[in-house]
Amino acid sequence: MSFPRILSALGAYVLVVLISGAQEARQIVDSAARVYAGAINYSAQVDSRTISFVFPPGPEGAESPKQVMGIQYRRLQLKVRRPYDYLLGTQFYREGLQPGMAAADPVPWTFLSRTDNSLPKQGVMMNGRFTIRDVPAEQFTAQVNSRLGSAGAQDMVLGHFQALATPRAAGPALGLINPELIGRESRGKPMYRLVAKTTAGHPVMLWIEQETFFIVRTIVQRPRMARVPGPEGGMGSALAAGGGNFVSVVETFYNNQQINSPTMASGDFVIPAEGAPADRPGAEQLGFIGIDELVKLAEVGPLNDMPAEEAAGTGPEADGMNETPPAATSAPKAGETGQGQALSYEQMSGIVLIDGDGGTATGFMTKIRDVDFVVTNQHVLVGNKKLTLKTLSGEEIPYAGIFGAVGGDIAIIRISKGLGELKLATDVFKDSKIGDNVVVVGNRQGGGVATQTTGKIKGIGPKLIEVDADFQSGNSGSPIVNLGTNEVVGVAAYSETRMVDVEDRGRAAFSAAGANKVEKRWFGYRLDSVAKWEAMDLAKLNAQSDRIDQFRETSEALHAVIKLNFKTARQHPRLTTILDNFESRYRTAGSNSVTAATEIKDLFRVIRTISEDGVRDLTTGDYYDYYRTCQYWENSIPAQLEYRKAIVDVLKKYEANSSLYLSRMRGN
Repeated sequence: MSFPRILSALGAYVLVVLISGAQEARQIVDSAARVYAGAINYSAQVDSRTISFVFPPGPEGAESPKQVMGIQYRRLQLKVRRPYDYLLGTQFYREGLQPGMAAADPVPWTFLSRTDNSLPKQGVMMNGRFTIRDVPAEQFTAQVNSRLGSAGAQDMVLGHFQALATPRAAGPALGLINPELIGRESRGKPMYRLVAKTTAGHPVMLWIEQETFFIVRTIVQRPRMARVPGPEGGMGSALAAGGGNFVSVVETFYNNQQINSPTMASGDFVIPAEGAPADRPGAEQLGFIGIDELVKLAEVGPLNDMPAEEAAGTGPEADGMNETPPAATSAPKAGETGQGQALSYEQMSGIVLIDGDGGTATGFMTKIRDVDFVVTNQHVLVGNKKLTLKTLSGEEIPYAGIFGAVGGDIAIIRISKGLGELKLATDVFKDSKIGDNVVVVGNRQGGGVATQTTGKIKGIGPKLIEVDADFQSGNSGSPIVNLGTNEVVGVAAYSETRMVDVEDRGRAAFSAAGANKVEKRWFGYRLDSVAKWEAMDLAKLNAQSDRIDQFRETSEALHAVIKLNFKTARQHPRLTTILDNFESRYRTAGSNSVTAATEIKDLFRVIRTISEDGVRDLTTGDYYDYYRTCQYWENSIPAQLEYRKAIVDVLKKYEANSSLYLSRMRGN
């Protein structure tokens, strides 16, 4: 095929993929719409957060940096049994973020209820007492509909359960147009992640469970608004669409959803006699993402992941090293004990001790584009589902969004206010040279204290810097500081150990004389070479790690089959029954080599099918870049795929020549 034809065919293939992707997204949305449209009864607890902020007018009408005006939380309990029964409880509270605006205490719960055996009722707190009273049917309907789907709410789930006298008008499924599937995640359950727009053109991001097609989370950007000029040139209180200086974003979680539950009874629609407790859980407890990350989603327009940010330098692709993070294998250097502190008090104040359920590490506080971050390694986050960041004075550091360097093992964690004076080198290659003195300060061996190791720069590359400062386990994420420039030139990441020849002699002579030595090298990543950052979710990052772990464990069990180690292979639950059935049939075959070989061939056909399972997910799944360019074997998608491919190749050979495997089994 000629090159132009290849390009033409490739273009057609890409078009088919795009079309099929759009069709899949629409099918997912349609399936979710059918779930809610077919709900005879429904119950859920809904938590939502609305963040409102303004862009004050700047010079010559330009917008100034945003100001967050406040956050309002809403908790909602809903039970519906069509056509008549309702129980709806709502509660509001806010956080004030402007000077002089205090956080408000939660508003007491307000309930609305209606059953086929009673008139509509309302439960409210009056004069310190919770009172239940009858309300007119029209008032009940208006209040329910206001809470479950007013025109401005853009709630694609609750709108299905309004107390309407007529069915919902026909229109796009869930009121969404142009849906796009942007990934698959696992937050306890596998789910789809999509972006779309409402019929009014407002961007939406939503998460839909793959098994149930329940919508479990949404983020909706409200339209920008402008103040309407009031009397005598003042600013009135009314708002009109299209002005461009007011924005709000709504994030909602739909928890404990039950649809068409056979256990729902009339007693479920009775207003609690004492109302409900006026608790005020924090945003973290409710599962909301960081405010900065959420506001950023609205600020950039259509909802998507944090856009790539470019920094100085270009940084080529990963260089393919296959080593592990720093391991605790080396003793401190001779003469290290008794060294004076190489960094100033102000610099040491920026060191961060990181602790988690998966291990300990280091980070450091600095500014990137005038924004405060804690810098560490991405591999520090993997396996640590809960992270604690502390200064050397013991103060815990709250944090918001997390971002990972594309093509490098660096993570930055957004914080509100940084400490210390650790400044980043803007051009390591220009301002540092081989032989410069450096110090690595961090939580070496996870001791919970900051120690230092000194050395020299041994090499500088486009992405990496090599030093001979012997950092160890726990130093992952430590700053490598050039003592000549007092700037951070790298983030301590990993060590590499290898056997090297001392002289150019024959290998037999080396073996006899023992003239080999172990060479160990230490590497850090350059921050100035990062060209792109990727927004990361810690739970998603670790869910992806779990999927890679499962893939690797399956590979190891399959490798055990090849090695005739059935005991180890049986530790994998999927292989246990297969191997038990095979051995039973193999024993029945007895000395009949033809039958035995046939059973072996069938075994390897099944095992090969299992071996090929999961490859598509690992190849095309929604994984962070870290796993696709990772140099650590256990987390590297390319390394795991190569390992599985080698296993499949061996299985194919055994399947094609089952007598060879039979010979191995019988020890011939």
